[in-house]
Amino acid sequence: MSDLKEKYIGKHILIGLTYLNKDESLKERIQLHGIIKTISENTIVFKRCDNGQDFSIPFDEENLEPGDPEAVYKLKSNGEAIESVDFISSWTIHPPKESENL
Repeated sequence: MSDLKEKYIGKHILIGLTYLNKDESLKERIQLHGIIKTISENTIVFKRCDNGQDFSIPFDEENLEPGDPEAVYKLKSNGEAIESVDFISSWTIHPPKESENL
């Protein structure tokens, strides 16, 4: 675990979140970025650059792509230019399935 901490803590991460409706149509897209504070075998916590609050995502090393050190990423929501991104991760969030027993 200490190798993971050395690899990720203090690094800049850019996250894309896609929220879907029950019919699989697009509900909302959000992009966040910040500096990774902690990591465990299940979770990454980073401090958001826009508001300073902590935000967590599941830790899945296969879903962490290296950022391009020469690239400038533009957030679609506000046009903010993000540089020096170490890692990029994208997630699709599906709504909970309705239980037949309810």
